[in-house]
Amino acid sequence: MPRPRSNRDSRRAMREIGLYTSIPIMLGVGPAVGWWLGRQAQQRWGGEPWLEIGGVLFGLAAAARQVYKLLQQETKES
Repeated sequence: MPRPRSNRDSRRAMREIGLYTSIPIMLGVGPAVGWWLGRQAQQRWGGEPWLEIGGVLFGLAAAARQVYKLLQQETKES
């Protein structure tokens, strides 16, 4: 008969699911917000297409930094 999961194991599993589900969301939303901000700046000041590209790269870098910090924090707690 399988051993019943403890409440602590169940909480840890749910936390890991939430953590690993949030990573792709961060990697998608970061560049999207960067693109939107770059597009707004481009419409205001011109500079076709460099502000959009810069916004996407900035958003991707920010998202990658957050993922790195999140994974680093998770490995410290484990």
